[in-house]
Amino acid sequence: MGTRIEDQPPEHWAGPESLDPTPVWKQFALIGIFLVLGLVLLAGVAVFAAAPQLVTPPALVPGDRLVLSIADLPAVGGAPKRFGPPLIDDAHAFWLSRLSSIEVVAFRGLWTDQLGRVCPVSWNVTIDGPLRSFTAACRGSAPVLFNERGEAGPGAPRGLDRYLVSVSDDRVIVNLSRLIVSPEHTSAPPTP
Repeated sequence: MGTRIEDQPPEHWAGPESLDPTPVWKQFALIGIFLVLGLVLLAGVAVFAAAPQLVTPPALVPGDRLVLSIADLPAVGGAPKRFGPPLIDDAHAFWLSRLSSIEVVAFRGLWTDQLGRVCPVSWNVTIDGPLRSFTAACRGSAPVLFNERGEAGPGAPRGLDRYLVSVSDDRVIVNLSRLIVSPEHTSAPPTP
């Protein structure tokens, strides 16, 4: 057998049906189906992203984003407000605090100590004087204090965890899926 195409026997030749291309209407239909699927996917992502702006507060939208009214913000320097059941579950409960006119934070309602115990966090207006602080009460140990900025007090290995907060003209959005974990404080070894 030779290596040129003319030298091949006729039984190796492709039949005339192999020369028929796919009909053009099938190609257009396939491209149209992919285009429609892409547009549906894009519309779904757009609705998912715009959901916090479309709902009436208070509402929990997909992606664990809690939408609150701007009226739910505490006053600057005022006591923080706790948000929990029935709006959200206890595991995602938080304290919404307004530290300044431009700084709003959401402290998680639970704190974990060095032993891994989960401790509820509460707000204290006075403890033997005009001290304003958060307290984590772990079962079987002394309460741990945090200042109003959520920073660790004496004996606390780390501060309070926070959720990501966004404030607009008419609503506050707390992203419960974005937990900002407070770093743990360690002491440096003594220097000689």
